[in-house]
Amino acid sequence: MFSTLRSKAVRASRPVARALSGQQERGFKCSVLGAAGGIGQPLSLLLKLNPRVTALTCFDVAPVTPGVAADLSHIATGA
Repeated sequence: MFSTLRSKAVRASRPVARALSGQQERGFKCSVLGAAGGIGQPLSLLLKLNPRVTALTCFDVAPVTPGVAADLSHIATGA
């Protein structure tokens, strides 16, 4: 009984799997507000490492924050 239910479930899920695999994977544009802070800097570094992030912008109220930009520039990714 369970084997027939399992085989029906597998057959029913195949069209869904095919439809999902055919979709193009999209990237995300992310912004970090407060990028020079204690949470913003590590968050920026983690987002930079994420392969789904295609564009990363960092903002802060401090006029010059070279440390965050220098850290992010050392990571070679598409974002």
